[in-house]
Amino acid sequence: MTENLTPKKRQAIEALFTCPDITAAAKQAGISRGTMYRWMKEPAFLEALNNASLQALEGLSRKLLNLGGKAAETLRVTLDDDFIPAGARIRAADIVLSRILQLQELVELNNRVSELERRINHDNQKAD
Repeated sequence: MTENLTPKKRQAIEALFTCPDITAAAKQAGISRGTMYRWMKEPAFLEALNNASLQALEGLSRKLLNLGGKAAETLRVTLDDDFIPAGARIRAADIVLSRILQLQELVELNNRVSELERRINHDNQKAD
């Protein structure tokens, strides 16, 4: 959806993902902080930002899913071998598996909310 935005607005969205705060993102994008906040109230900008957030979350989810097999194998090997010092390895595997489930829940929830918003917008357009 960023194709409908100006290059500056696309830069601003990218900066929001790479900078620690809005002030730094505005500076990186070459705009004022006030402009960034104003843009963040515009429906098209917000939609593009939300889409970019969803894509980033889905990408991270895929990366964690790829680690899931290693985490599960680490658990299997560690649980099967009484001679391996397991504390740190089990904890790391547990963290990866927990995050996979959490991220999957977030992606599914985001998809459901997006669908509800789409339906509400569709219904509102019909009413007009």
